[in-house]
Amino acid sequence: LLHGNARAGLYHLPAARRDELLTLAAKVRLALLPVAADRCRNVNEALHEFGRALGFPAWYGGNLDALHDCLTDPDWHPKRGVVVLIAGLDAVHHGDPARFPALLAVLRSAAQSRSADGTPLWTLLDAPAPGVPDLPEA
Repeated sequence: LLHGNARAGLYHLPAARRDELLTLAAKVRLALLPVAADRCRNVNEALHEFGRALGFPAWYGGNLDALHDCLTDPDWHPKRGVVVLIAGLDAVHHGDPARFPALLAVLRSAAQSRSADGTPLWTLLDAPAPGVPDLPEA
């Protein structure tokens, strides 16, 4: 499931599959980066949490364009690939429903760009979100 670039993308990770995925990510030596967005009330707060949790550089501006730029920067985790596990993003969805689709679009686009460049990005949400499929079976 986590081998190669073909299946990388933005997915909902059902709780029942979390341990399986964490074990598999470690086995194939992907960087596993958690983001805790449960205290974020809107997209702006979530963007700042992304920057903090993911160790983005000082130039990260905390906006959607900067998020995409950092996630697709070849110098940001350039090795085998990255799994970003986002917890609590449903709070952002409820607090900022107008801007939430734009955040999902950036996460999806960044995953597609990195996969095309040969360093897959798996972005996994712990709660369902509109238009985000469940992580496929292996």
